[in-house]
Amino acid sequence: MTFTIVSIDKGSIAWEMDIKPGSLLKEINGKEIEDRLDYLYLTSQDYIEVLIEEDGVELLLEIEKDIDEELGFVFEHPLMDEARHCHNQCVFCFIDQLPKGLRSPLYFKDDDSRLSFMQGNFVTLTNVSKDQLARIVEYGIHPINVSIHSLDPDIRVKMMGSPKAAKIKEQLEFLSKSKVKMNGQIVLVPDFNDGPSLYKTLEGLIAYVPHLSSVAIVPVGLSDHREGLAKLRSFTPLEANELIEKITALQKEYLEEIGTRFVFLADEFYLLAGKSLPIEEEYEGYVQIENGVGLVRHFLDELQQELEGFKNFSPSKMTIVTGKLFGPILENALKPYIDSGLMISVQQIENNFFGKNITVSGLISHQDLKSQISVGDVEFMFLPASMLNYDDISLDGVSKDEIKESISCEVFFIEPQAKALIDKIKEVSHGTSSRHSR
Repeated sequence: MTFTIVSIDKGSIAWEMDIKPGSLLKEINGKEIEDRLDYLYLTSQDYIEVLIEEDGVELLLEIEKDIDEELGFVFEHPLMDEARHCHNQCVFCFIDQLPKGLRSPLYFKDDDSRLSFMQGNFVTLTNVSKDQLARIVEYGIHPINVSIHSLDPDIRVKMMGSPKAAKIKEQLEFLSKSKVKMNGQIVLVPDFNDGPSLYKTLEGLIAYVPHLSSVAIVPVGLSDHREGLAKLRSFTPLEANELIEKITALQKEYLEEIGTRFVFLADEFYLLAGKSLPIEEEYEGYVQIENGVGLVRHFLDELQQELEGFKNFSPSKMTIVTGKLFGPILENALKPYIDSGLMISVQQIENNFFGKNITVSGLISHQDLKSQISVGDVEFMFLPASMLNYDDISLDGVSKDEIKESISCEVFFIEPQAKALIDKIKEVSHGTSSRHSR
C-alpha cells in the first residue's frame, strides 16, 4: 500500500530533507507498509531506507537517525488505515448508551489493538486474528491493554455478546508465553462478573504474572439512555465497601507472594463507599492512572505540593468547574487555602445530558455547563479539558471557542493535573493572563 504524506512536522528529519506534502510513502527498507504498526516498527532503527514518490518521481532516501526518532511524516489517519470496528455486543457498552442526535463519530465502536499501543485503549482481543496476535509478538510493541472482564468463558460470552470472547485464556496464554507485556481491565457489572466469579478470575490471572503486570477493576457506567438494552444496575455504597475490603486483603497477599499488589480499584469505588483513597505508594507508580486508578490521589498530592508556600493569592475571583464525583473532594482540599485568602470556588455540574449516575468531569456537556454555571463576579473560570475531544469539540458538538464565547468571564481549559491548574492560578494571580491567551 502507498500512503499520502499530508504534511511535514517542522524541524523534523523530513523537514530538513525538504520532503514535499503530497508525496507518497511506498516502502521502508524494501517492504510495503500495511498500517501504522508496520511504519513504527520499520522506522525504529538508526538506519533506514525510505522509498517515496514525489511529483511522479521515485526517490530512495537513506536516513541515519537516532533509534525511535520520528521522521516527521503526517498522514491523514493516525493508524494510516481505518480503525477496526468492534463487533461485540457488550451489555455495558457506553456507546450504546449515548443519546440520539450526536455527531456520527461518537457512535463508532473501535476494538483495535493498534490503538492500545498508540493511545492506551483497552481491547477485548475478540476482533484480533491469530496473524495479528503474531504480528504483535514479532514487532515487540507493547504493553497491550486487554479488556478481560472474566476468565469464565460463559460469563465473558454473555457479557460481550460474541462467541469469540470465550478464547480469552488461549489468547492471554499465547501473549504471556511470547513475553508480551500486558495490563488488564475488568469492567465490573453487578450480578454478572462480580462476587465469587471476580475472585476466581483474579486467581486465574496470577498465572500470567509478570507479563500481565496489573489489573484494574472499574465500575460499569450507566447513562439514562438504555432503552432496549440489558437491565443493569450500579453498585451500592455497601457493595463498594465490601469490594474494597476484599481487594485490600488480596493486595496484601499478592504483595507478599509475587511482589506486587497486582489488582487495583478505580477511584470511583472509594468515593462511592466514602472511604479514604490509598496512599501514593500503594498505587505502585500509578500504572493505570489513565483508567481512573489513582487519578484523585495523584491530583490531591500534587495540589498540596504545588500550593505549598504559595501565599500571593490573587484578589480576583476564580472558579473551578468539575463533576459531582470529584467536586466535594476538591472543595475539601482547597479549603485551607481559601481560608488563607485564595478567592476560588468549586462549581459542581450535575450530568443531565447522560443522567445523574454519570458523575465524571470528562463527560460534562456544554448544555449542562451553560445551564448550571454561575458566573456572577467571577473573573476566571477553569474548565476540564477532558470535556473536549481531540478536535476541541464537546460531546454535544460545541467548539472550544464557542464555549468560551458563551461564558462572560475569562475561560481556561485545564488538563487533569493539579500542576496545570495551579500554574494557571499562579499565572492569573500575577496578572500575566489576557483574553488573547485563553
